[in-house]
Amino acid sequence: MHPYLTRLGIRPEVQRIFRPFYTSDALGNLVFAYGAEAEQFGFAFHKVPVTDTFWLAGNLQFSQVRLVILSASALDAVSWLNKKLPTFPQTENLLFLALGAGVSDAQVLWIRAHLEGKAFRLLFGLDVLGRMADVKLAAAIKGWTLSVYLGEGEQVVVSFRQHHFSFSQEQFSLAAFEKAAGVRFGVATDKPKVYNTFFDELKAEAGLLI
Repeated sequence: MHPYLTRLGIRPEVQRIFRPFYTSDALGNLVFAYGAEAEQFGFAFHKVPVTDTFWLAGNLQFSQVRLVILSASALDAVSWLNKKLPTFPQTENLLFLALGAGVSDAQVLWIRAHLEGKAFRLLFGLDVLGRMADVKLAAAIKGWTLSVYLGEGEQVVVSFRQHHFSFSQEQFSLAAFEKAAGVRFGVATDKPKVYNTFFDELKAEAGLLI
């Protein structure tokens, strides 16, 4: 068990699942490797890299994976499983990928090349950037060309199949876009109801929101 994760309220059984997929630095801070880059967490900071690679955890035998969990940070994934473990008891079929601060074309190509046909669940933030990431990734997983950006008046604009769909930031979501465009991506999203991310929610519940 890691004392930082224990202080955050991470269940022992969840800590055991993720123990092979992080290290600690000389000061005891958590380090999650994204290839040459790393996500780092101490109680005074949380650094998430901008990268073309991933942090991976769970079942790395991709042929055995049933559900792929995509998130912006490793700690979002850990926090999500800590909350949802009773709903997902078959953890041996789960693969976790953290993409870091952003979604790159290289990451999208890797996901399509290695994880085609898998079920996906997206854990990106409740804010507009997280919801934009939902739409971009859902389309990329399907292999559909799409662009999403902030247009005039801070409207969210999605360009898809020679049409432009515009939404207020408050109304925009993957579900709202699917309804407007008449398509279904078949990708689930999961978000906390109040906080921006599951990690924010976890810290608040532990009295450690920073």
